[in-house]
Amino acid sequence: MTTKQFNKSMLATSLSLILAGNLAPYAMAQEQQENIEVIEITGIKGSLIKSMDVKRSATGVVDAITAEDIGKFPDSNLAESLQRITGVSIDRSNNEGSKVTVRGMGPEFNLVTLNGRQLPTVGGRSFDFANIATEGVSAVEIYKTTKADLPSGGIGATVNMLTAKPLNSPGLKASLGVKGVLETSNEAGDDITPEVSGIYSNTFNDDKFGVLLSGSYQDRNNREEKAAIDNWIPNVDISASPNLELTDNNTREDGATWYPQNSGYSINDNERTRINGQLVLQYAINDDVTATVDYTYSKLEFESNRNAFGVWFNNGGNVKSATINENGTYTDIAEIGGDYATNLSRAQYQNENKSLGFNLQWQASDALSFEFDAHDSTALSEGAGLGNDAFLIIGNTSCGFCEDAGAAFGPNTANINVKTNMVDANGIPLWGFDLIDGQGNPQDELTGADMGSLFGAVTQDMSENDMTQFQLKGEWVNNNSGFVNKVSFGASRTQMEFRQTQAYSQNLPAGWWTWSAVHFPDDMFSRVGIDSVLDGFSNAGNKPVDYYMTADFDQVLHLFETIEDTIAPDIYNDGWPEEVNGQFQAGPIDTDSRVKETTTALYTQANMSFEVADRPLNVVVGVRYEKTDVESAGLERPAIAMEWVNGNEWEYVYASEQTFSSGTGETEEFLPSIDIDYEIMDDVIARASYSRSLTRPPIGALGSTKNFLGNPKVGQRKVSVGNPQLQPYVADNYDVSFEYYYDQGSYASIGYFNKKVDNFLVNVTTDETIEGLRDVFIGPRADEAREQLIAEGIQPSDQAIHDRINENMGQETGTRIGANENDPLATFAVSRDVNLRASRLYGWELAVQHMFGESGFGIQANATIVNGDVSVNRDITTAQFALVGMSDSANLSAIYDKDGLSVRVSYNWRDEFLSGFDQHSSPVFTEAYSQIDLNVNYQVNEQLTIFFEGLNITEETQRVYVRYPEQFLNGAQYGARYNLGARYTF
Repeated sequence: MTTKQFNKSMLATSLSLILAGNLAPYAMAQEQQENIEVIEITGIKGSLIKSMDVKRSATGVVDAITAEDIGKFPDSNLAESLQRITGVSIDRSNNEGSKVTVRGMGPEFNLVTLNGRQLPTVGGRSFDFANIATEGVSAVEIYKTTKADLPSGGIGATVNMLTAKPLNSPGLKASLGVKGVLETSNEAGDDITPEVSGIYSNTFNDDKFGVLLSGSYQDRNNREEKAAIDNWIPNVDISASPNLELTDNNTREDGATWYPQNSGYSINDNERTRINGQLVLQYAINDDVTATVDYTYSKLEFESNRNAFGVWFNNGGNVKSATINENGTYTDIAEIGGDYATNLSRAQYQNENKSLGFNLQWQASDALSFEFDAHDSTALSEGAGLGNDAFLIIGNTSCGFCEDAGAAFGPNTANINVKTNMVDANGIPLWGFDLIDGQGNPQDELTGADMGSLFGAVTQDMSENDMTQFQLKGEWVNNNSGFVNKVSFGASRTQMEFRQTQAYSQNLPAGWWTWSAVHFPDDMFSRVGIDSVLDGFSNAGNKPVDYYMTADFDQVLHLFETIEDTIAPDIYNDGWPEEVNGQFQAGPIDTDSRVKETTTALYTQANMSFEVADRPLNVVVGVRYEKTDVESAGLERPAIAMEWVNGNEWEYVYASEQTFSSGTGETEEFLPSIDIDYEIMDDVIARASYSRSLTRPPIGALGSTKNFLGNPKVGQRKVSVGNPQLQPYVADNYDVSFEYYYDQGSYASIGYFNKKVDNFLVNVTTDETIEGLRDVFIGPRADEAREQLIAEGIQPSDQAIHDRINENMGQETGTRIGANENDPLATFAVSRDVNLRASRLYGWELAVQHMFGESGFGIQANATIVNGDVSVNRDITTAQFALVGMSDSANLSAIYDKDGLSVRVSYNWRDEFLSGFDQHSSPVFTEAYSQIDLNVNYQVNEQLTIFFEGLNITEETQRVYVRYPEQFLNGAQYGARYNLGARYTF
């Protein structure tokens, strides 16, 4: 029998040896080649050619990105490189690539590994690529079809990051890079921030011992400008508002409406510092045994100083006028009352990743080899400084009881105009207010004399994932005749321990509802204009209020700490956190959720070749068995009552003691797979694959606790319940593709994929009552107060009802009101995940890469079309199933690479997609987004390269809405980022 195999070019072999070494540790081991002169060809073109060669020689559907040179990845962010791969789209955080979606499967459905080792994650199963610098990465592989020897977890894809090893590229290799980063949005930090990176690799003792050290330091300052509406509340009843002017254009058969809760803007000045490093030591004990020890470290520190400002609504309690459009959306509202406030906040957190690994490779005989790999890794995210979020609210809320009130506080009328042009998708909500001074006269603007304290608090969250993993792999190679070329087998044990804690300081006593609001010196406050804020949105030039009032965070913090509550000292005075090491910290842990997940796996896999029409038909068939045990525990302090504090402010009363709940679960799965490829004619490869894959349930869903979320405001009472016995998502995956490699670096491909996914987890929210939690708001005392107020011609707002109940009970205004046995049980939106149903996801991937001969020009283009029975119906008001993250995407890159000059201009587009559901089961959509990036490199000589990078050079904005485009939820504007630097290679 004769076989025909793809002959790797000298270029491919050279790049493989230099950049990736063992580029495909799972199933793409490359033959050692002797007496080959290594020719180093780098740059964008070299990276694309090498990536194409990986795709061609793979079994199954695999894409790859390789470094252009040692220490130089094609992009400064791994996620932003991955988005150029067919079928891959990304989520962005703070204008930086963060998480990946592959073939419509969101971040939680994709497994990320480092050199074949599963990586720990925090807060869930999705890996955040913003934590990893690109300089130490030599290649990234994207396995879209799975095989038995791949770890499980990625229904969408398995993404494997590769780092260099010294013995794979003997001799001295080193690179040093420096760059300056300019964010066009930056206002508060340094205009230009540094990034420094380096990699050193060398071998000694006749290339038997090797050491590699890589590291990077990056500092980045930028500004985020955001607009937001807190949420859209269904079916708010405004009919009791006196003299209401209502224009109702609602054409919905069910009459459903959605009313906005609050509206505002924010300006966040951010600083992000990232440190990455890796040390690799290798020793070839003899010709058959090689040992490797490696340590990988990354740390990201983030600090954001924020000014958020806007108007607070009364949930429709006192509406002057409103307009409802045909979709049931309130598009124009004017409320009597309401507040204007500024939120001064400081958010600080750090993410730290550590991994210590050991690898031993033994060539037992010419036919048999073994590999043992182990690593102990941790991922930790926690608040720093004051905490994840330390916020101080100052505002102009009414303070008639404050003797030193001076000018009248706050707008007696707050005209809120929330409007989004349904045709122009760039719109933001516009809000404003009318001011009336203490003498009843109109007032043009707020002044420092109008501002006072409201409240403040600190949150401190921690999320940690400790992982230990042991893998033993074996491989038998058939050196004789026969159709079985190779048999692989192995076993692994992976133990992951997740822990998440939350701490909240409770509110600092500084609010009007505790009679502790105070005035600060008038000159503390300053007026800041916002004409240019959010000017990337189409209607931002029409803001009715073109300024905000603010003050220095540290100065306000100091004054807040001096406030003493004389009305309810037992409740409030101990609320603010105690000072620890000179800084204020959040209080004791409120929630502590723990999940321990232990997975034992066995696999076997055979590579076979058959001759069909004088051409080889390659088949890889295997099966993987996995058993997972789950143990969960959670700290519970159940709510035993609710208290109406004032207005629309509510708080839970919790049990005095905390206890741990517990739960267990167990799953078993068999995961078969088969990959077939056949070169039907010269340079044309047909592939077909079937596999069964799984993704385990979200960590948060496996908890054993009942969590009371937020404060129990009317219409916002939410409880989540965990379930450790959830089954994993299990998918049957079918793939067919054709690839035509018609010239060096040039190919075209088309592929079809179909995924049938069972056990889809759906978060279902139901209205339920909880024993012991009663609601005074709908009790007989509240009903009596409403009747009295209406009879007296007074609008029965939340505040008025609260005051009247106190009056009827002979209590002072501002006294908290608790429920009694005559009040009915409160209704809560209780959410839980359930294994609901099977669904199908399918789509097409099209790609072309063409190099125009020796001209240096080339293009790369791809598109992904995804569909299935997993889409959402935005008109349905009840809970429904849909897949988050599914969207079409497309990329286009034009390159030039010749005579030392490399240029790439890239366009990336992602269509609108479902990004989740809000607390009212309404679908939340992220609008279509596109971005243009520029990358230029010039090789001055063999060692020195200078480069320029531009990201989001057209300064695109991002926009999210609920249900319909006019139900704006949030929008963000960042600006462009430019990098200028140099890299020297030894």
